[in-house]
Amino acid sequence: MANAGLFQDKAVFQRLSEGAVDDYGNVYTGWAALGTRAADMRERTGKETVNSGALTDQAMATMRCRADSFTRAVTAADRVVIRGYTWAIKNVMQVDAKNTQIEFLLERGVAA
Repeated sequence: MANAGLFQDKAVFQRLSEGAVDDYGNVYTGWAALGTRAADMRERTGKETVNSGALTDQAMATMRCRADSFTRAVTAADRVVIRGYTWAIKNVMQVDAKNTQIEFLLERGVAA
């Protein structure tokens, strides 16, 4: 079982949802909060590159949460807000054989 002291961060999971349709047929979409979980996030060293004359800042991270029915339903189509940044979920994987934790591969500085 994971040590409870590891899960110090608050992760807010979000999913893209379709909203109302205006008079011209445009559909308004937005991100709706799905839920919050305690998480253990480990950021990797970021990198800055110049793309088309603009400086871009990208970072990668891994985040672990306790596995439950909610976290098992999170997919790569969702995103997470943690430590004040919005992260795109790139991959979701089971960490251990007992299925007590789920690990998310996150990326910041890309379309989320």
